Amino acid sequence: MNTLVEPALTMSSREIAELTGKEHKNVIRTVKDLLAAEILDAQIEPLKFEYRGQWFDYYELNKRDSLVLVARLSPEFTAHIVDRWQKLEKKFKQTNVDLHDPHALRRALLNYTEQVIHLETQNQSLERTIDTITQTPAGVKFQQACKILNIKQAILANWLSQHNWDRKLNNTRASTYYSQERGYCETKYEEVARIRPNGDPYTFTKIEFFILPKGMQVLAKYFGKAE
Repeated sequence: MNTLVEPALTMSSREIAELTGKEHKNVIRTVKDLLAAEILDAQIEPLKFEYRGQWFDYYELNKRDSLVLVARLSPEFTAHIVDRWQKLEKKFKQTNVDLHDPHALRRALLNYTEQVIHLETQNQSLERTIDTITQTPAGVKFQQACKILNIKQAILANWLSQHNWDRKLNNTRASTYYSQERGYCETKYEEVARIRPNGDPYTFTKIEFFILPKGMQVLAKYFGKAE
């Protein structure tokens, strides 16, 4: 009889930050608070990842601890985490194959082939969309970018903020010097004239934020890998 050793399934604090639209530093702070209060099951030590030449902490959490964390961070996103865990567990079951069982191997190969075809189809569709955007210098607005990338607005907003691509200008999203210099984003300003109800004319500045083709290529690669 062949015994299969099951690896532990975990979800990283970085992935939880993306799913909930929270800044990763806030997720880390909550994890540490829960550990200090002995609410989390696992007594875990932080791992490290590198970003822009600096090293930062992150955690790998089991299913129970990740659900506890999300319940503390954003209860409304608990369903998203449950859905993500179901996908992880389903994927694990599909890959946990007895190598001495030819029928199991055949099923695993078919499942793998179907997944590859599905991913290739998705990637080709995304690449065609990105190619179309690349040919137009104007770029796309925030909401359109979310639809193209098939991600929630909160997730993209969190990513843009964490990577210093956008800022708030008069309560409106605008590009940063960093993202403009690298050709990722731009902000367009337009003076608009209006007439008040009493007949007095007035003007205001219309601010529009765009993600340029180069920026969309970066986002497509990042969120494509995240899938």
